Amino acid sequence: MAHKRGRIWRAVRNSPGIQISIYFIAFASLIGLYTYTFHMFYPVLENNTLSWSHALLFVVESMTTVGYTDLPPFVNDLTVLLAIQIMISGVIMIFIVVPLLLAPFLSTLLAPAPPKKTPHKLSGHIIVFGYDELIRSVIDSLTISDHDIVIIEQDKTAALEIATQYRRRAYVVWGDYTDPSTWDAAHISEASFIVISMDERLTANIILGIRKMATGRIISVVDKISFDRYLRYAGADYVLSPKHSTGRILARHAVLNPGGDTVAEIPGMDRITINFNHTPDREIRLINTPVVAGCTAEGKNLRELQLFNKYGIIILFLWKSGTFVAQPEEDVIVDDTTSLFLFGRADAIVRAITAEFDVGGRRDARAIIAGFGDVGKSAYQELQSSGTACTVIDSRQQDITDQVIGNAEDEQVLKATHIESAQYCIVALNDDDVNIFTALMARNINPGIRILARANEPASVDKLYRAGADYVALLPMIGGQSIGRIVLADTVTILLDLPNGNIVVMKQVNKSDSRTVGWFAGKTGVRIIGMESVIRSIVAPDPHEVLQQGDNVIAVGNTDQLKSFIRLL
Repeated sequence: MAHKRGRIWRAVRNSPGIQISIYFIAFASLIGLYTYTFHMFYPVLENNTLSWSHALLFVVESMTTVGYTDLPPFVNDLTVLLAIQIMISGVIMIFIVVPLLLAPFLSTLLAPAPPKKTPHKLSGHIIVFGYDELIRSVIDSLTISDHDIVIIEQDKTAALEIATQYRRRAYVVWGDYTDPSTWDAAHISEASFIVISMDERLTANIILGIRKMATGRIISVVDKISFDRYLRYAGADYVLSPKHSTGRILARHAVLNPGGDTVAEIPGMDRITINFNHTPDREIRLINTPVVAGCTAEGKNLRELQLFNKYGIIILFLWKSGTFVAQPEEDVIVDDTTSLFLFGRADAIVRAITAEFDVGGRRDARAIIAGFGDVGKSAYQELQSSGTACTVIDSRQQDITDQVIGNAEDEQVLKATHIESAQYCIVALNDDDVNIFTALMARNINPGIRILARANEPASVDKLYRAGADYVALLPMIGGQSIGRIVLADTVTILLDLPNGNIVVMKQVNKSDSRTVGWFAGKTGVRIIGMESVIRSIVAPDPHEVLQQGDNVIAVGNTDQLKSFIRLL
């Protein structure tokens, strides 16, 4: 019996609906009791007749304290005391019980709730599970297309914030990640891509649940690339590791890597890397080329380099001392704090790098890698393939030949690596605060070193640059851009996302309108920097050049400009 009473009590305590029902029943019962009492005693105490309706009116007026009609004044003190009792009960029931019980329930009931389904059926859309910096970067990358985006979020507060933030850009479905009803609400069977950026166990759980329903391709983002085969076995079509990509990018901002490989399954990556052993003649590339101390180009300005006159290539952008320059002037001096983005035919870029930027087989360059997790390991492998000697700092013993065991933010540990004579320092730890302090010490010990740093949070990027970093790779942004390349492959090829918000894309001309480069630039605001087909490759085309059907056109612009450009082609 006691157990049964306990269950009933818990049910009442945990159910606002039951509590409010009890409140209204008690309130109505109290009104009925007072009405009966007042109707019985008023004629006796006041020597006057009273109908049931007037008795009820008096009780309701007393309990709600709205005032009286014609019954007062009373001649008997007992009638006054009864009226006071009724008024006190009303004050307690309305002004104390209601705020404590009813108001919170009504606030919850009337508070806005995130949607639990899309407003209409969707097809060919992109679904993303959860929301973080990486997913935000994915959504930013997808804004140049007309794809519908659905964000599934199981936290109510977060879902409400996301729905407010992306009101015009994405749909939000609030529901449990592993609940089939949530998947149905997002129309997962009709989606063209499903992006899952969760921990590996939850990701596997979701993939195993949706793979029979989903007809679109599944992209899984993992913390460790070693989980690749397990998630592919579960049903993922793509398994991406932002850490792996970030390490390679950091290394490629340090030194030239003639033997660098590409990630074949990510569209557009082959256009921003180069392999000296195989370079198609007409294929246009956009190659980040760090200026190495001692090379022929060092100390010259862009005008003196004459890259377009000599090789038919142009410098689209550059990094200099940690600052991105979107439209470099010709008087900019090239030194070992500079990275140039060379744009042109692959064979021409190879000739330019060999003549102007290569240091003639020099193998005495050395790099310090702070942190040997997935980012540091990936950077290490990339640097080793370019012939650069590496000294690793890590708190645990690694299976490498040259390592200093310790913490990178310890000055004595840094000096033990002989950082003062090193050319590069890659700061690849998992803690942004440690990365900032390590960059600060490395710059102080060796003012001439090139520092490439990893950041996990957007707020850390500027701090790392102020600490002395020459280039900072924001890990979630790199992961988001890789996903964007895959999703948009059938619409447009993304070559490069720029720090100023612009994007470099390649799009094939599908119409035969005989429009010129100048017409497209004037109509959309994009800057057309190149075009290629099976019969021609043109770098920096003249405004009067006509775009022909089948041409691959490379253009730079912001999301609105590129969206208009893609629609016109």
